[in-house]
Amino acid sequence: MFADLHMHSKASDGTNPPRKVVELSKAHGLSCIALTDHDTVEGLEEAMEASLEFGIEVIPGIEFNCYYEGQEVHILGYCIDYRNKHFTKKIEEMKKLRNDRAKAMIKKLNDLGIEITIEDVLEFTSEGFVGRPHIARAMVKKNYVKDVKEAFEKYIGVDGPAYVERYRITPVEAIDLILANGGVPVLAHPGLLINDSVIEELVRAGLVGIEVFHSKHTEEDEKKYLKKAKDYNLIITGGSDFHGIEVDGKDLLGTIMLDYKYVEILKSKSKNLDRNLTTYKLK
Repeated sequence: MFADLHMHSKASDGTNPPRKVVELSKAHGLSCIALTDHDTVEGLEEAMEASLEFGIEVIPGIEFNCYYEGQEVHILGYCIDYRNKHFTKKIEEMKKLRNDRAKAMIKKLNDLGIEITIEDVLEFTSEGFVGRPHIARAMVKKNYVKDVKEAFEKYIGVDGPAYVERYRITPVEAIDLILANGGVPVLAHPGLLINDSVIEELVRAGLVGIEVFHSKHTEEDEKKYLKKAKDYNLIITGGSDFHGIEVDGKDLLGTIMLDYKYVEILKSKSKNLDRNLTTYKLK
């Protein structure tokens, strides 16, 4: 039995509906996946229902996009109670700020002569998650740029004329949120960090695990973070970070096949599962 514990759907910046992500995962021989959309839980209900339909275990998750000391730090939350009111209230606040940012970027693009609207952008997503990739796709459709990459390079990248900074919680805040929810906080793709000295501080804040295996990690990365996991007594996870071929440029499903023993360890750390680690307690 193998798992992929890092996947995205159309509920955030993926290209497939949650049900399709589950179906594709089953077709690729996976026994267990975690849906970890960015800053949202809107796809989890559909994914959990699809788990019964296709006979594949789905762990409810989330990926918080955080910012700390000049770099992005992503924190994965596993085995979460995605109906918890305190948790969803915070996510709703983040959603509003994200949507406000998207509208501000569209206004800047309009001022530059690029005539797209929020309705154009929503063709590629929902109001639950509006991000720069969706704005880029709307620009491609209207022939202002040839592809998403050009949209970022010319207009909406960090140094672009239509870029707007967005609110992001700190990784410590994300860890606190996940722990208060009863979930399991894990550092995502540490090999992509500019400076991974932050790991020690996150461990002190309550970090439980580290994503050792990732589609963009090298063998050296894996060895390095296996040692970090041992040194800091962190559990080990892994995932492909699948978004869809249109975003990833290739099919990432099957690139990470995590032994199911790591899933059992992960679930043992959650407060949202009953004693036999199969039933989620949702409030």
